[in-house]
Amino acid sequence: MRTKVKITKKQMKQDKFTSFMLLAKDWVLESWQQLAIGVALAVVVVVAVVYFVNMQSAKGQEGSIRLSAAVANLNRGNYQEAILELGNIADDYSGRIGGMAQFYLANGHYESRNYDQAMENYQIYIDKYHIDKLTTSSAIAGIAACLESKQEFLAAGDKYVEAFEYFPESANAPDYYVGAVRNYVAGNDREKMEKILGELDQQFPNSDYSRAATRMAMSLRLK
Repeated sequence: MRTKVKITKKQMKQDKFTSFMLLAKDWVLESWQQLAIGVALAVVVVVAVVYFVNMQSAKGQEGSIRLSAAVANLNRGNYQEAILELGNIADDYSGRIGGMAQFYLANGHYESRNYDQAMENYQIYIDKYHIDKLTTSSAIAGIAACLESKQEFLAAGDKYVEAFEYFPESANAPDYYVGAVRNYVAGNDREKMEKILGELDQQFPNSDYSRAATRMAMSLRLK
């Protein structure tokens, strides 16, 4: 009489695992080329990502060095050289480096009295970058200063108003108020002058800014 062999659940699991491993072995032997290619591609992707990140970091460092050198040139009064390099940096980089290059490029044109080019580049910064409120409000005020230099006083006054309304907490806000009053006086717009002077007195009462703006206003009030 044949003895019955009882197969336990553990043995059944082991047999299934053994069968799976044998099938897997056969598949690996048949597909080793595809596996090798897949692993190689994965390695290439990882290496490419690491290389790209390192290149981006290196490029960012290079951009920062170039930007610092160009701004130093600008501060030394080497406007044409600085303008050329800042334009190149703005073309070569995006993000903060490109944005700050654009902002300083506009400053360079302003210092060179190229007011139309300055306004154009300030506007590009405002439209494309507006990295933070401080530099964006400064760019708006830069346009105001260009308009004032071109003796377009009422438009300049409106831009100074736009600058302090965009970032009321800016340390430069009192200067923008005074700039608005100064240009409304020059443009003989008493209504706008009185409105902004009242806001200035309210925001910065008994300040040097308020007193300076009040003295400016007297020339228009006495007309």
